[in-house]
Amino acid sequence: MAFTMNSPVMAQYDFDNPIYQAEEESEEDCELPAELARLLKQEERVIQPHQEELETINLGTEDAKKEIKIGAALEDSIL
Repeated sequence: MAFTMNSPVMAQYDFDNPIYQAEEESEEDCELPAELARLLKQEERVIQPHQEELETINLGTEDAKKEIKIGAALEDSIL
């Protein structure tokens, strides 16, 4: 069994042939599909942490206040 050295192969491209030429489009000609535009718009929105106002309620008297705060809020460590 005889082995022969493989010679490197050079690819032949015909750059004058239109199949290899890409059409250059200006930005005016390029429109995004509606779904892609919607997804990009959604990505632009900044996600804000959920914050709910806390309500302070006094369970004591005017002289001896015992205030509690009612509401829901997440600590920064959870975010």
